[in-house]
Amino acid sequence: MFRVTCAVLSRLSPSNSSRQCYCMRKCFLHATNSLRLTAIDSENVNDKKKAVRSDDLKVDMADLEEALKRDEKKESINHKETILKLREQKKAIREIFTGKLAMIIVGVSVILVIILSGLREKKMRELESERKQTIGKARIGGPWELVDVNGELGGSERLKGNWLLLYFGFTHCPDVCPDSIEKMVEVVEILEKSEEKIRVIPVFISVDPERDTVERVKKYCAEFSPKIKGYTGSKEQVAKVAKAFRVYYSQGPKIDGNDYIVDHTVIMYLMDPDGDFHDYYGQNRSAQEIAKVIKLKVFKREMLENKKKRWF
Repeated sequence: MFRVTCAVLSRLSPSNSSRQCYCMRKCFLHATNSLRLTAIDSENVNDKKKAVRSDDLKVDMADLEEALKRDEKKESINHKETILKLREQKKAIREIFTGKLAMIIVGVSVILVIILSGLREKKMRELESERKQTIGKARIGGPWELVDVNGELGGSERLKGNWLLLYFGFTHCPDVCPDSIEKMVEVVEILEKSEEKIRVIPVFISVDPERDTVERVKKYCAEFSPKIKGYTGSKEQVAKVAKAFRVYYSQGPKIDGNDYIVDHTVIMYLMDPDGDFHDYYGQNRSAQEIAKVIKLKVFKREMLENKKKRWF
């Protein structure tokens, strides 16, 4: 660069070119040294700036770390406080819920006790009403004993545990007794064939002890159905049973020796398994009607028995 500069100057002024070159060289060297010094100073300044910046950066990093630590500490404290608050809230909610649940349980229990007490009182009233109705009924029936078709003493005690349909008649009856006995057998069959399969035992009791022997009653009952239980007895025995059931009977005048008609009550009596009177049916009721009523009676008694079992 210096040579080029000298060549340019020599062309511009040919005289004293060497002197000029020398001066120019000195100036150039001086300028170069100045530039070098400036560069060195600049580098030193940059280094110093870098050092200052590095120190500042270290200070900033330290401050930042310190600030982060403080923030972390605050967050940790806040987190712990939050957890404690949540625990306290849960505890409070649990206590409230437990208290309310206990109150609900107590309330429901009290309501149930009141309801059950009311139901019990209602059932007691119903049972008492049933008892009063039974007491208020006409005293029909009761324990009785006659001679069966096997010649043995028997009666209400042996037949207990069964529903009974009793009919009082006599074997020499021309028409009323056969019709009534056939109706009684039909009622029994309707009940046995029903969905409930209700079992009722038909019973024939003779009111003609003078002619109706054990053998005659046995043969007479078999003509209608093997299910019929036949009974007869002495005049005293028959009179006692007829009185218990309030059955009227009277022997008519004799015709041609030992032939006569017995006038008697034409009624069927329904007795329950305990031997108690439940209902009676006259000639005006059909077999279907009687069977329907007996079904209701049996169902009602079963309901009453179930109530007694539940409440006692």
